[in-house]
Amino acid sequence: MTISPANLTAMVAHAPADSPAALGRCHAIILAGGSGTRLWPLSRALFPKQLLALSGDLSLLQQTVRRVLSLFPPERVHIVTNEEHMFEVRAQARALDERLDTQVLAEPVGRNTLPAILLGLDAAMGGADAGHDGHAPLLAVFPSDHLLHDEARWRAAVTRGADLAAEGWSVTFGVPPTTPETGYGYIRRGEPLPGSTQAPSPVSAFAPAYSVDGFVEKPELETARAFLREGMHFWNSGMFVFNGAVLLSAVERFQPGLAAWWSTRADTSLTPGIPLTHGYATLPSISIDYGIMEHVDRIAVVEADFGWDDLGSWEALYRLGTKDERGCVVQGDTMALDCDDCLLLSRGGKLVAIGLSGVIAVQTRDATLICAKDQVQRVKDVVEKLKAEKSPLVDVHLTVRRPWGNYTVLDEGPGRKVKRIEVNPGARLSLQMHHHRSEHWVVAKGAALVQVGNEERTLTENEWVDIPKATLHRLTNPGRIPLELIEIQSGPYLGEDDIVRFDDVYGRRKEG
Repeated sequence: MTISPANLTAMVAHAPADSPAALGRCHAIILAGGSGTRLWPLSRALFPKQLLALSGDLSLLQQTVRRVLSLFPPERVHIVTNEEHMFEVRAQARALDERLDTQVLAEPVGRNTLPAILLGLDAAMGGADAGHDGHAPLLAVFPSDHLLHDEARWRAAVTRGADLAAEGWSVTFGVPPTTPETGYGYIRRGEPLPGSTQAPSPVSAFAPAYSVDGFVEKPELETARAFLREGMHFWNSGMFVFNGAVLLSAVERFQPGLAAWWSTRADTSLTPGIPLTHGYATLPSISIDYGIMEHVDRIAVVEADFGWDDLGSWEALYRLGTKDERGCVVQGDTMALDCDDCLLLSRGGKLVAIGLSGVIAVQTRDATLICAKDQVQRVKDVVEKLKAEKSPLVDVHLTVRRPWGNYTVLDEGPGRKVKRIEVNPGARLSLQMHHHRSEHWVVAKGAALVQVGNEERTLTENEWVDIPKATLHRLTNPGRIPLELIEIQSGPYLGEDDIVRFDDVYGRRKEG
């Protein structure tokens, strides 16, 4: 039996409010950490691919959030990221629904997917205050850096997964492979599973499910080709649905160190109300696949036939992009003359290409990548070399976003750095000082309320102030338009970690 996407959409339209199926008691966890390197130079550690708009006007994170909100109310959506991305993730989520502003959780450090999922489960159970009596709900886990083309079928698959999780299955989602990919993990399917016995939603019947016979890590090419011919394997999509109690039982059995950490949240012999992030840095970095899914019994895979792509390389962006008459995907301020089968993308300055074939060219304001399409997997090697050189190109763009606005590095050299700073209306920077640098501020637009030492003054266009090193200072925009100023730094060390915060309305750590 087949069903149209329009009918599928209509069948699940009311799921967030009144679904009688298991989905109605399920929480969604969106994983928004990570610092992907294969889309460098556009993706950087402090602004990774899930925060980028690579397909349409919304970022991959926002596309994920919007999709999840079609099945889950905001109070049952929990977004897990890390401290470095916290404010940008909150801003992007808030742009879709203001209620999500309080639904973003921050890892102190990245520890892979299993600890992040447990943070989400803790939030779904009400945090440390839930104590031992906290009820473990169903959990649906979604990465935030994938592209999906058929959201109606995605909703059908998630609904089926929730029905199975309500019966005690640990559920993963398998993508039917279309090519012999060696960069993905694979799931071998077993016997078909019958329909759910737990009052399933009608739509879940249109998402086939199977028992799982095993997992295969990234295979060799010939093995991947054999998997494609046999038709018994799926790509592992990184999506899951669990019964929270089943997950916790598996953690206790297979990851006792994580179980001990989890127990501190409600151990009455310890200080009550300890947040789960306490001791997070001491945890091992472990994925949900390796830590749990490869060990537990009763694993199901739901067929994820909804047009999945992880956008894991520039070749993938070329493959999915709109091509001109010569097979080129052209984005941004770009000119192509006599080029064939190329991806040409500029996010800074004019990019001109002449007579190229089968080439990837990506330009930002501070870096340019040019490579053959069949060499895109080597981009990660470039990033590793840049890391070894301690290059800032790995971490940040010239424009860096902050919770109060942004700054752009205009020029720098030994002992000097020039920035353009933009402060949002009503926003303020932390009360801070620097050990190694002095600063000179000139207002270019708007009004600035400046505190230097114990004195405050208001500056308008073309007015300036000097801030000696080791002097307390703070910048506030008291107006209704963005404040723009030029900052000239001078000193022997100009790193962003030379900041000591004494007060910060955004709750950032004291240093750095």
